[in-house]
Amino acid sequence: MKLRTLVPALAAAMAALLPVAACAPIQPAGGGGPEPAEQAPVAPEDIDPEATIRFADAVGPSRFDPHRSTIGQDIRFFAPVYDRLVHLSPEGEPIPGLATEWTWEDDGLTLKMVLRQGVTFHDGAPFDAEAVRANIERAKTVEGSSVASDLAMISTVEVVDPFTVRLRLSERNSMLPGLLSHRAGAMVSPTAFDNPDLDLAPVGTGMYKVREYRPNDTIFYERNPDYWDTEVVGVKELQLRILPDEVTRMNALRTGEVDMALLTGRLAAEAEGLPGTVVHRDPTLTYLVLYLNRARSEFGNPLVRQALNHAIDRKAIVDGIYFGAGTPTVQPFPEGYYAHNPAYPGDYYPYDPQKARDLLAQAGLAGGFSFEMLVTSLGTYIQAGEAVQNMLAEVGITANIRSVEAAQTADVYYRQQQGDALVSQWGGRPDPSMTIDLQFTGDGFSNPGRHTTPRLEELQRQALDTLDPDERTATIHEEVGELVEQAFQVPIASDQSVIATKDTVVGFETLVTGQINFRTLGVRKS
Repeated sequence: MKLRTLVPALAAAMAALLPVAACAPIQPAGGGGPEPAEQAPVAPEDIDPEATIRFADAVGPSRFDPHRSTIGQDIRFFAPVYDRLVHLSPEGEPIPGLATEWTWEDDGLTLKMVLRQGVTFHDGAPFDAEAVRANIERAKTVEGSSVASDLAMISTVEVVDPFTVRLRLSERNSMLPGLLSHRAGAMVSPTAFDNPDLDLAPVGTGMYKVREYRPNDTIFYERNPDYWDTEVVGVKELQLRILPDEVTRMNALRTGEVDMALLTGRLAAEAEGLPGTVVHRDPTLTYLVLYLNRARSEFGNPLVRQALNHAIDRKAIVDGIYFGAGTPTVQPFPEGYYAHNPAYPGDYYPYDPQKARDLLAQAGLAGGFSFEMLVTSLGTYIQAGEAVQNMLAEVGITANIRSVEAAQTADVYYRQQQGDALVSQWGGRPDPSMTIDLQFTGDGFSNPGRHTTPRLEELQRQALDTLDPDERTATIHEEVGELVEQAFQVPIASDQSVIATKDTVVGFETLVTGQINFRTLGVRKS
């Protein structure tokens, strides 16, 4: 996939009374290695419909119930199984999914959606307006829901006819189409709501069914023969191998055990040297970050948070741990993305240990302090956590590391609110307001301390109330300024997706959220 630029746009396919903001792909910020050679287009008749693709990933889903999953990146496991009301183009624009069109009504207080007909869930239950109503109500109320706050603005779901719904809102919310392209818009068969095996045996309308799921081992997806989109050829089976160790994934690719493997910059050059292998490097909306529970330890003081930002040598981490597969950042959004505020470049908080010590002294902590820092137990994050630990020690701060299993990280840190801080990755969201809402507002699921500022809350309200793309982008830029100046967290690096594939794999592309577009993925016939 070529790297392109992200700009606000209107979803032209959606004839709306009021505009819906969308976006296009991210422009590279420079560096990051060579771009793979363009593969020649492959005609559908040259794709093997009986093929199997084996993909090695680092972690599996936290659970297969999209309404209760605790990790944003779970969407990459859900997408083959669960269609959403709204899908995303490779450019990140909202496009028809299970809803074929949508329009804003009542001055933005109602979103009318026309639904796709002739669709059935994997268990044979019909997809219709009642199924949409049931899913949204469940997502808002099921115990342990991680998307209830995403949908809180939906007061009622009005079933207009069997294939039309109106989502009545308590207030305008410009990010709703984006929300409905993610976990909150995933449609589960209502007959499976109470199935105790739902976390292992998902039931959606997607192009693949889960034939078998062995937690922490392998997910076996098989083609859904009744899938509504007959244009999708794909492969007969996907096998997702869960291999936490990157070297193990690389070896599996080398020996032919897998056809695709998630890597990091450290092994990218080696993978590029493998015969018959293509390495795809794509910027994404994910980023490495030191999260701070601002209600814990000394993190309620902005001087302390600014000191932390000056104590971290971002470039050293990008060069030494990411091997260039990333870009130093102080904000949640990468360069080239329309939500990125260029007034806050990656060196806005320059690496300056003495400045960090001075700020700590101003905060009354000249002798430093200690805190518990959770670290996701995957190689890159462990290395980054140890680097952060050493850098903080240089300014007198003791970070006591506790390793947390990758699939449990979000539950432990966000829901159980263990630990004072966390080194991990933020998964990309299809709308920037989702990232801000979840991490930084007073009700955000990913804001365990519930700390925010009145200015951030007011700016977020304005952004959600604004349906004009240009005005909304300007407000989001102001929000980014508040996040950076108040040092809500310590962003470290905007990530680059590095995935190696055999050259027999065709149609490879990633969405801006970092997930593979399995709808276009196939294997060339021998």
